[in-house]
This record gives sequence, C-alpha cells and structure tokens, in this order.
Amino acid sequence: MWSSTWRGLEATVSAHAIQLVTGQSTLAVPSRHMLILYKDTSVESIFVLTSECTVAYLAGALLIGAAPLMLLRPLSPWRTASAVALGGAILILGNVARLAAIGATVSTFGRDPGLVIAHTYLGSLLTVVGTCAAGVVFVAVLLGRRIPRHAAP
Repeated sequence: MWSSTWRGLEATVSAHAIQLVTGQSTLAVPSRHMLILYKDTSVESIFVLTSECTVAYLAGALLIGAAPLMLLRPLSPWRTASAVALGGAILILGNVARLAAIGATVSTFGRDPGLVIAHTYLGSLLTVVGTCAAGVVFVAVLLGRRIPRHAAP
C-alpha cells in the first residue's frame, strides 16, 4: 500500500517535471501510476510507473539500514537523522530527474528509439549516479568533521 501511494505521488511530481522540461502538456493519473505525455494536442506516449520505476524501495532500504545507527552512542541521533533526510532527498530528486529525462527524451525522439535510449541507458546512468551521490552524502554527513567538545576548566 505504501509503495502504491508513493508511486502515485512520484507520477504527479514527475508529470510536473516533464512538463517543465519539455513545455508539452503532461498528465498524471496517480491512482493508476500513469503518465500521459502529449505532443501538441495528441497523446504521444503513456507510461506506467511500475514497482521497478519507484525509489520507494531504495528509500525503505535507507531507513531500515539507518535504524540501527540511531542506537550507536558515538553517532549523534540528529546527525544520523540529517544523513537519512539528505540521502533520501537525493534519492527522490534523482528518481524524479530520471523520470523527467525519460519523458523529455521520448518527447524529443519519439517513443521509438527515445524510450529505449532513455530508459535503458540514460535512466540507468541517472539511477547509479543518484544512488552513489546519496550514499556519499549520507556518509559525509554521518561521519563528517565533528567539533570537539572542550573540557570544562
């Protein structure tokens, strides 16, 4: 249920992003996890965001993986929560960028070869880059330079 609701939200945000990038009308149908891309007044393409298209599972893995870190004394709970929030935000923005890039490529090159190029190559590249960036930021925030406490005189 959580993944279904999340995919509907991703469809809505992605439709807005695609419309901003392409200037073409894009309609989201959140209850069906669908994006409808228009070229002028006719339907150019219809996408369904499947469970493989969502970032929900990566975000869930981030939350599950970070939960035990909250129990470690050397790590500040605020620092851990900040690392999770920033890492999650990067994952989400990366996926929206991926979906917008797919929509823009299809809008520019048509469904064939645009979808193959965008989904297979560009989408994979953006997923890897976004996930790596989220991991690097997570670790940097979690283990970043800490201000030493001064001993009381």
